[in-house]
Amino acid sequence: MPKKKNPSAFEKYAHEYDLVTNAAVREKNHANEVKAMIDRFEPTRVLDAGCATGLTTRLFAQQGVETVGLDCQAPMIQVASRHAAVRGLPVKFVKGYFESLPKNMTGQFDLIVCLANAIVGVETRSNLKRAYRNFYRVLKPGGWLVLQALNYGVVNDGELLPIKATENNGIIYERFRERTGRHFSVYVTRLDLNQTPPKLEVFRHDFDNFEPDYLVEAANKVGFSPVKKYGNLLFTKRFSKKSNDLVLAAQRPR
Repeated sequence: MPKKKNPSAFEKYAHEYDLVTNAAVREKNHANEVKAMIDRFEPTRVLDAGCATGLTTRLFAQQGVETVGLDCQAPMIQVASRHAAVRGLPVKFVKGYFESLPKNMTGQFDLIVCLANAIVGVETRSNLKRAYRNFYRVLKPGGWLVLQALNYGVVNDGELLPIKATENNGIIYERFRERTGRHFSVYVTRLDLNQTPPKLEVFRHDFDNFEPDYLVEAANKVGFSPVKKYGNLLFTKRFSKKSNDLVLAAQRPR
């Protein structure tokens, strides 16, 4: 199991995650993306790998699909469980890592979704291969993996770019990302104006991103076939070098 690190901003403040990421605003469009995945793959049981506070998990459940949410951060799982309980959704959440999914998940899902660049949490190429092998193992024959990753080729090398700034109830979050080759740093600042003096915290998360071609190559080596590339989660755009996101649809052969 990966060693324990200093908590990220969203592990320490998981209860603020939905406000920072504008989940309420994103929900309508993301519901359309979830519907597109249901229409395309017709799943009966879904694993939401990297579920965070469970927005995607809940949207699948609301459309009648049995769904399990998985995240490596216990605070996220706790918030996700509360959200589902308030809505009366029979959703299960489990704590775990992509590289070492529970044995009792073997062959249990016909669709795995790993969205919002969550795959970079594995950090290394060797761990990516382990994650792919685990995704392959827990899929039923004929099942699909949908993976959404940042196409870092659209980010200029050496450039510090703002991602988003949000303010809610006197708490200001700012997020930035910086690319150095394949290496990315994501910076998060949290300024709490409700305290005297205002409290400022700075968090940094470092990771290596994966080239689109390598994500495809590694999936093929594990045994996924076919592996298709798209530019969005509606599957209406072809992937190109100018696409902000790479969306892979990879099938475990029957």
